[in-house]
Amino acid sequence: MKRLILCAALLLGALPAAAGTVLFVGDSHSVGPFGWRLDALLREAGHRTATYASCGSIAQWWVTGKPTPCGYFFRDLAGDTQKGQKGPTPIFADLLAKVKPDTVIVELGANYAGNPSDEFAVKDMRAMADAILAAGASCLWVTKPDSRKNHGDIPRILELTYKAAEGKCPVFDSTLVTKYPETGGDGIHYWFKEGLPIADAWAARVYEWAAPRLPAKSARPPAR
Repeated sequence: MKRLILCAALLLGALPAAAGTVLFVGDSHSVGPFGWRLDALLREAGHRTATYASCGSIAQWWVTGKPTPCGYFFRDLAGDTQKGQKGPTPIFADLLAKVKPDTVIVELGANYAGNPSDEFAVKDMRAMADAILAAGASCLWVTKPDSRKNHGDIPRILELTYKAAEGKCPVFDSTLVTKYPETGGDGIHYWFKEGLPIADAWAARVYEWAAPRLPAKSARPPAR
């Protein structure tokens, strides 16, 4: 009997500790290897995790439900996964109500490069941050990574992201831990042989940064 109790205690000790609930949303980078790896790291650490990524998206799409033309990746709290090429971007307010996150990790910003209005970009991202805080969750924002294509847009996008998140969300500057290869790929995404290890390392660095900022245990009622 004592041996059984000891074995049970050892087994329980090997399991991840109960941790908080995390909602992770993003654009095409999160549809791909970066998103897959960060989702896995959060779950392996014991966090109840729901990941929703919509290629091409900006914060506004998560309000209007604008369909993505280039891919989506959804993995709910139960771990059920949906992938596809075209489909509506989830409504962010619905995700907040369903998942009831303690923390929301946002990887958005790259797709404002084609929008000439700095004011719109800041207001759009800021509105998402405000919605997170209003829902009682904390907010962590992850910037776009390095790119070879449109590299000159990076300083502007970083400036807009930091301005939008100021006083609301700590920001992780992904350009400090990524370097896009000089050849290969499409110049933006890391979905190719040389890019995959960079995406994995990027996700690991984001997780290391986020981990001490994530609640050890959820103080919110479980999502239904």
